[in-house]
Amino acid sequence: MKRGRAAAGQRGFTVIEVLIALLVLLIGMAGILSLQLTSVQATAFSRHATEATLLAEDKMEELRAVPAATLVSDNDQVDARGVPDAQGLYIRDWEVEPGASLTITVKVRWNEEGADPYSITLQTLRAP
Repeated sequence: MKRGRAAAGQRGFTVIEVLIALLVLLIGMAGILSLQLTSVQATAFSRHATEATLLAEDKMEELRAVPAATLVSDNDQVDARGVPDAQGLYIRDWEVEPGASLTITVKVRWNEEGADPYSITLQTLRAP
């Protein structure tokens, strides 16, 4: 048995092999982190779009229940629950256009972090 040299097949990794393995691992981790960030952003947008749609539908239903003679165009700023809030994420505009039938348009706008503003618009006709 030789003590000075390792037996064949029992040699360890060299520093260069370890560094290359770490580089490959880091590249893979960077890709996974990028996918995670994109996933988080997509989830936030989806949540905000769903909330904006619900806010527009709620306002539309409210405007359908108001007597036609009292309908006026207006806007408000609300949070995700529809509670008026000056710091709320959503700005809700509604426009009432008189005519043979009333045209009611509800638009909900919001800003995604680091992106352009988005909006959801609903429109309906209502007999006067």
